[in-house]
Amino acid sequence: MFVQLVTSIILFTPPAVTTEPTELLPGIYVSQGMVEFEAKVSIDCHHPESPDVYLEMFVTAPDSREHEALFVADIQPSSLHGALLAAGFNSGEPISWGTQSNNHTTTNATGDQLQVLYSLVVDKDAEPEYLPIESLVIDLHTRDTLLEDDHRPSLVFAGSSFINSRYAADQSGTLISLTPFGDEVISPTWSLSPQADIDEPVWIANNELLPEIHTTIRIRIVKTRVEAEQESVDSVDTQEKPQ
Repeated sequence: MFVQLVTSIILFTPPAVTTEPTELLPGIYVSQGMVEFEAKVSIDCHHPESPDVYLEMFVTAPDSREHEALFVADIQPSSLHGALLAAGFNSGEPISWGTQSNNHTTTNATGDQLQVLYSLVVDKDAEPEYLPIESLVIDLHTRDTLLEDDHRPSLVFAGSSFINSRYAADQSGTLISLTPFGDEVISPTWSLSPQADIDEPVWIANNELLPEIHTTIRIRIVKTRVEAEQESVDSVDTQEKPQ
């Protein structure tokens, strides 16, 4: 598993950030196609008596699901939504559930596909090394990371929803989910339930890579390489189209 993980990380190259980020909102930095903010490790997966910490969130806001999230970031979900829009991302819809002809139906989350990366904050003058956040999540049984899972979901800018004129994620703190709740800003495109009686919990924190609790890290959100390349092609096509 470790060799496969190292190979996956070596082959991984995030899209380059082309403009200098500016602080659009307190603690949230934005440039074209990129959003950054700081967070802290939320859980202790290095305690010998409790090394397996089950996860439902990648990143959560304070006073929410810190005990089942990799990181906690002191930002408002609605502020993250605004920053993603300012960076040029398009929001979609969170996962939804319904019934049709007496059958339960699920519509997975939609929106621009994103890469969520993390980096240790060691020297602010040095160029940080960003890695995919999926490398910090492993399968309890196989010990493979989510990054190595051929069936892993994409992450998309779902954009939460409004309930009684209030931004739903601001009430729940759901910034970036691993298991979709239906109100997150950034959601996976699978329907894995956070309820143990529906889907067996199998995703835990990777204690080989996750730093100690309260360690400061930096989150970077960018477009997936495929989507970024497609936008570049579309832009060229538009420029070459005769007037």
